[in-house]
Amino acid sequence: MLELDDLGGAAIRPSMGERHLYLGFDRPRPCLSSAPLNGGFQVVDQVLNLHVSGQPVAEAPDVSLQAYATAAGWPGTTVGMMTAARPDSLRHRHCRYHRESLALWLTCGLDNARRAGDPHDWQGELAPPPGTINTVLVTSLTLSPATMVELMMVLTEAKCATLQKLGITSPVSGLLATGTGTDATVIVAGHGGEERWAGKHTLLGERSAQLMMAALEASISNC
Repeated sequence: MLELDDLGGAAIRPSMGERHLYLGFDRPRPCLSSAPLNGGFQVVDQVLNLHVSGQPVAEAPDVSLQAYATAAGWPGTTVGMMTAARPDSLRHRHCRYHRESLALWLTCGLDNARRAGDPHDWQGELAPPPGTINTVLVTSLTLSPATMVELMMVLTEAKCATLQKLGITSPVSGLLATGTGTDATVIVAGHGGEERWAGKHTLLGERSAQLMMAALEASISNC
């Protein structure tokens, strides 16, 4: 298992299994996400991105994700999401931010590409179409919930900009896509130096957007 130094002896422990990307932390961390398992604002011990077939199943996503984490022997709180994207779509980028760190992991499938405002095509009775851009950004910085929300906005805009740059279109409207219909984003903060602002005027916003753009463009080039 690869171990990445984060700050002051802290570590991120990533591992890639046949069906998952796992990021473990040496101590619980604040997290904001749209993930189906333990989404919202949580304090988490690990992140799970689980590869699934994309075929409809009766079990709810959060139930399946928790069962997988339990079977794997991961105690504590898991923030979990699913993807039918190919495992080899995984891309990782990282950089230093002053004395702190930023690291991003991303998987990408585009069969489900959509533009915000497209006519809806899901009634809730079946699983939505497969194809997802799942993103995890981990930083050693201490971030407030408001700062994490701002950072999620910047990552979303960076995703939209990359899809537009590459000319990815929605099969529903034929217009430039802004994401897929089932994207999930996870932001995990740390316990290092505090950063209050993360918008596009800031270095933190710039670096985070650059990581997102680089990882997504590299992943799409392999789709």
